[in-house]
Amino acid sequence: MADDGSKLAALNSATLGAEMPQITLADGTKVQTGTVGALLVNIRSYNEAHKAGDKSKMAQLEEAMRATLPLLDRVGMFDLFRPEEWITGDNEGRKAVGRMYQEFKSQ
Repeated sequence: MADDGSKLAALNSATLGAEMPQITLADGTKVQTGTVGALLVNIRSYNEAHKAGDKSKMAQLEEAMRATLPLLDRVGMFDLFRPEEWITGDNEGRKAVGRMYQEFKSQ
């Protein structure tokens, strides 16, 4: 079974259509590139699936978006853009990410 980094790398690469490398930050933290880009693509796709009422596609995209949360948390994405900000408005994909992050942090 692949580790979380390998799973995220595979998801990012599949979403973006290119193999995305892992880099090491100055503090030694390994970060999978393409994560934010893949998340944005998946949010757009989620919005389309929501509009079409495609619950199966939405569930698939939720899994991919959920896989990004540990890395985005580690690099401070949700300090910069708080989950409450993701949840406000009419963008269903952003709302889903904000709610999933709140669930992630409550575990």
